[in-house]
Amino acid sequence: MTVANREDQTRRLIYELQLMQGTADTLQQRLAILQNALADLRVAEESLKALSETEEGSPILIPMGGGTLVNAQLGDTSKVIINIGAEVSIDMPLEDAQKNVADRLENVEKTNTSVEQQLQQLLAQMEVHRDGINRLSAQIRGEAQGV
Repeated sequence: MTVANREDQTRRLIYELQLMQGTADTLQQRLAILQNALADLRVAEESLKALSETEEGSPILIPMGGGTLVNAQLGDTSKVIINIGAEVSIDMPLEDAQKNVADRLENVEKTNTSVEQQLQQLLAQMEVHRDGINRLSAQIRGEAQGV
């Protein structure tokens, strides 16, 4: 292989590596979003479980944000309001809400696992490209020194 061919191949590998890096960045952003969704769903799952085990009229603390809490008494827990997407919320029996959250949690966990696997495969491909770039660069330098 000529020096020009090696240089062309090196440029191609560098370009592909840059594209892969962009994809890896996107996958890492998706993972961050999925991790936030998982944390949110786990809190919802635990909260609904605790709610199902708490009697009506029990004293509770309601978080208002910014570290502020309000004392309240628990009302009717037979139904809860759950967001179903697109800023639409509906009343749902507590048991159905627990199942809904558990199903969503399972789906997000599967998606998270899939994205993690995609990222690992991509990182492995990037390492192969880096090795190829280093090998070709060394060959080009060696041929340039031998001239």
